[in-house]
Amino acid sequence: MEATAQIMRDQGYAAATSRRVAALAGVKPALVYYYFATMDDLFLAVLRAGAKASLARMRQAITDDDPLRALWVMNSDLRFTGLYTEFMALANHRKAIGTELKAYAERVRDLETAAVTVALRAHGVDLDEYPPVAVSMVVSQMARSLSNETTLGVTEGHGEFRKFVERHFDRFGSASSAERTQRA
Repeated sequence: MEATAQIMRDQGYAAATSRRVAALAGVKPALVYYYFATMDDLFLAVLRAGAKASLARMRQAITDDDPLRALWVMNSDLRFTGLYTEFMALANHRKAIGTELKAYAERVRDLETAAVTVALRAHGVDLDEYPPVAVSMVVSQMARSLSNETTLGVTEGHGEFRKFVERHFDRFGSASSAERTQRA
């Protein structure tokens, strides 16, 4: 499964064939089909394993002293955003992948919204003026967007945008500047 994820990250989902997966994993191609009846079954297993790990990280982020910043960092990780992008592309062609990805995305949205709700309430922010689901979408989607652009080599405005985001995190975060510096 890790070989499949690596090929998807490095070369795209279309490159993840049973032969390439087997070669990278150091096994015979028949062994791939021994464990997974189809490549879609393998893709689903990779997606489910990644989703489980991601949801565990997400639950940990909710309990962070600075959950908004933790969500930003998590959604900025190129290893995960690249693989997620490949699954999005694959979902356009495979209904089962799309169904699984939708269920995962909905769980993520719920967890992100819960974390943002806690952070905003802790700082007395008006939840009608700043709906937690909207704030969570801005944080997660912009982090992923910057990651996608970085992958393409587009970085103009990224530094300024990150500073802009940091100013807002400083407003809503509970971690001290010294603690944030230590984390970075």
